[in-house]
Amino acid sequence: MKLRTIVPAGFVFIVVIFPVFGRELEYITVEPDSMNLHPGGSDRFEAIAHYDEDPEEIDVTDDADWSSDNENIATVSGSGSVTAHQIGETAVTAEYEGESDSGDVSVTAATPPYAPTPPPTAIPPSPTPSAPVRFILDSGDYNGDGTSDIAIFRDGSGLWAVRDVTRVYFGTTDDRPVPGDYDGDGTAEIAIFRDSTGLWAVRGVTRVYFGSSADTAIPLRFNSSSACEIGIFRPSSGLWAIRDATRVYFGSPGDRPVPGDYDGDALKEIGVFRGSTGLWAIRGVSRMYFGSNSDTAVPGDYDGDGVWEAGIFRPSSGLWAIRGITRIYFGGTSDRPVPADYTGSGTDREGIFRENSGLWAVKDITRVYYGSSGDTPVTR
Repeated sequence: MKLRTIVPAGFVFIVVIFPVFGRELEYITVEPDSMNLHPGGSDRFEAIAHYDEDPEEIDVTDDADWSSDNENIATVSGSGSVTAHQIGETAVTAEYEGESDSGDVSVTAATPPYAPTPPPTAIPPSPTPSAPVRFILDSGDYNGDGTSDIAIFRDGSGLWAVRDVTRVYFGTTDDRPVPGDYDGDGTAEIAIFRDSTGLWAVRGVTRVYFGSSADTAIPLRFNSSSACEIGIFRPSSGLWAIRDATRVYFGSPGDRPVPGDYDGDALKEIGVFRGSTGLWAIRGVSRMYFGSNSDTAVPGDYDGDGVWEAGIFRPSSGLWAIRGITRIYFGGTSDRPVPADYTGSGTDREGIFRENSGLWAVKDITRVYYGSSGDTPVTR
């Protein structure tokens, strides 16, 4: 028996198709975006899927379709492993669910006469850990007294000046200051990241190569008893890479890194601030909306309870808004926010550095002049 549907005259049926609930794939990225190999050498690309409004990306390397533009120069396996065959350049492409991205492969002679030293090593691939990854962000305590010190880095001359502590020259133009406790002695060491070569130079401790010009350098510690680790955040792909430790994907292009102790366990979690929507996404802890694209993220423990709060500084008005704590006006358009524990009490204070005059103003604590135009504050 066949069933027929009789539609009365004058009636119109409208069929509504509801979208399938779930995340929508926006694009994929291939990491790293380039690699240098010698004939016979090998390395591995990764394919990372980025989803709409979701800061946590998915490794789809083994599920993607891989191809090489020129297999005479280099071939690629189904798992993203590249093998170099002869000198030249090619592109390796990953395709996944209709989206694609490519990484460049440059194959050069094993001992080029123009290179006195080997090139910096690339960030090695390693599996994403299943457990939550947590870190402790280092402070700007340069003398071990438990308080953050007022300090500046002057890249034009390489000057590091720490008020009432020291003045030394280390680094040069375009170096990024990355102070931290790299030897575990309880004091922050002077250090620079030279993104043009991936060089990390820690004064009196070490020199290594890690990262590139696309990365934001973030020194991190896994626990309070260890030395500071060398780490980067790559906004283009959301990669967090800690040297000899781990690789985690969390974040999207345009996100700003805001690692901090947002759950009060004395360990700091990976986090990003997405100014376009005001999203704060803390890996394994929370998602909240606070602030906007014109704001500078200034998270910290502003009430001394051991838990970091989301916070923003709005230069246009001097507004400091600390989520669930306070709203005050302190500073202005030309000021750079420098919140830190300036008293050793365990509580971060609102502070600004006004480089055109060298003014450091810490709310309810002090006003001093230290530094000048062009200096970078290096305290936390």
